[in-house]
Amino acid sequence: MKDNKILFGTLIVLLLLLTVGLSYAYFSTSVKGNDNAKDVIVEAGTLKLTYTDGPAINAQYIKPGWSTTKEVSVKNNGTLDAYYNIIWQTLTNTITNNELVLSATCQRLNASGTVEGTCESISQAPISDMTIAKKISIESGITHKYTFTILFKETNADQNYNQGKEFNGVLGIEEYKAPDFATDSWSTIIANVKAGYGSEYAVGSTKEVNLGSTYGTHTLRVANTSTPSECSTTGFSQSACGFVLEFADIITTHNMKDTKTNVGGWPATSMRTFVNNDIYNAIPSEIKNAIIDTIVVSGHGSTSGETNFTSTDKLYLLAPKEIYTNLSSSNDTAKDLTRTLDYYTNIGVTTSNYSGAIKKNGTSAFYWWLRAASSDNNGNFYIVYIDGDWVSFNADIPNGVSPAFRLG
Repeated sequence: MKDNKILFGTLIVLLLLLTVGLSYAYFSTSVKGNDNAKDVIVEAGTLKLTYTDGPAINAQYIKPGWSTTKEVSVKNNGTLDAYYNIIWQTLTNTITNNELVLSATCQRLNASGTVEGTCESISQAPISDMTIAKKISIESGITHKYTFTILFKETNADQNYNQGKEFNGVLGIEEYKAPDFATDSWSTIIANVKAGYGSEYAVGSTKEVNLGSTYGTHTLRVANTSTPSECSTTGFSQSACGFVLEFADIITTHNMKDTKTNVGGWPATSMRTFVNNDIYNAIPSEIKNAIIDTIVVSGHGSTSGETNFTSTDKLYLLAPKEIYTNLSSSNDTAKDLTRTLDYYTNIGVTTSNYSGAIKKNGTSAFYWWLRAASSDNNGNFYIVYIDGDWVSFNADIPNGVSPAFRLG
């Protein structure tokens, strides 16, 4: 509804200007600025937030160990609850080694202006990210009174490497907007995931990615955002833990191995080399640079005396258990060392209800490879069949390639 939107037309708050000019023996720093800062009123319909800035900060001869505090308030004068972010509107910080840090405590004031508890504090963190705190809830009639602390950390060691550096920033608030995988830029998506906000993206949401002239445009899907406790189990595959993206369609076709054998499992396949080189290098660099290494556990197949394999991959194929929630077949020997991705859990894919596992090569449903070696046939790996069921297939036959990866 229109009344539920908060529009922040103006961002005027704390202005800090910190410059460092040094001689041989001391840091000489000045902090000055927001003498002319004014209250900011942001309203839309029945919603109104007022941001009140405190007195200006002025200081001289700043050196490591220096700190200062600043009080600001946000009041919800509207009739509906609201959400806001605290951000740096502009930021320049060339002080290295994360030695300039920001933190804040918060008091919660009722409609009469009386303190009746605390609100969400801001833990000490280096001044680097543009977003300081996100999705802060404030009820109607409530005021959040913040005391910010800026600290130039002292390390008890030589800090001359920060001579000649500078800091300046304008602190502000903005409307909180729920992350949207389809419309957010990749830089925003990556920043949100790295900041711990990946779970705010809807599982199952999609976004197109261009893999260049060789492979063309394909669709990425948010396959997983959760990290349950089982992910911390020793020897557990991380391939369905954290923020996982999978291709929702088939990129190309490729054989799993050059010969009909599953000896050596997933780590020994030409497919693993192919997706971690050809496909990986076709991904736009902005995304590729945010892909993290994933510990991948895969079944050993039918070779006598072997144990399950563990590899470290950028891109990997899925395992049957990561798709079918009730998989109990012993033919995938690593089935108990991974979990079902949130996406397939949410849509209820099972070994008897499997249409949700269908992927298309262009406009037609097609077979696509899984990484599990068959334990009852030494020449086969598993695939997802055109109807969504899982079956064993010759390793040397080309089938669909549809890998996954994690951002972090």
